Amino acid sequence: MCEIFPEVQSCCLFVNLRMGMLLISVLCIMTGVTLLCIIEQRTNANFKNLKNVTDINQPTKAVSAAHQVIVTGLSGMSIVFMITGSILLFATITDQEGLVQIFVWVTFLNVLVGFILTFMVGFSCLFRSSCLLSSMDWLSGSALLVMFVAYMFLWIYFIVVANSYVLNVFV
Repeated sequence: MCEIFPEVQSCCLFVNLRMGMLLISVLCIMTGVTLLCIIEQRTNANFKNLKNVTDINQPTKAVSAAHQVIVTGLSGMSIVFMITGSILLFATITDQEGLVQIFVWVTFLNVLVGFILTFMVGFSCLFRSSCLLSSMDWLSGSALLVMFVAYMFLWIYFIVVANSYVLNVFV
């Protein structure tokens, strides 16, 4: 169990923790699928293009290939969301404390990667011509980044709900 996260008694102020866990697991799977579809459609990402990231072995290459690193990171993030959502769904149905803790920590790391990628998108749009948000005007792009950061903070709340489920159910 993890005592660094605060404890809540319900999910979203009116849903009990178990039902909230089921809703979070479905939302997690949907987030992964949606993000993966958007990334593939907007950047034409495929395995051959994403595999080129493994050829980066010097910092100067990483800076010049920042766009590809961001796309690969977002694709990986969406896959992790789909996997952890499936794990959480199975853990909630079968009351597996260990699997819920796996969801908590893997999703927490995934959210940290999301914050880093948001930071990288912002800097790549400021200093490079190849920006992930280049088809948008500056206000729409910055609003999208702010909404993505807010969505990552929402996932931190969902992590707190999952941890509270472990603390309340398995005590």
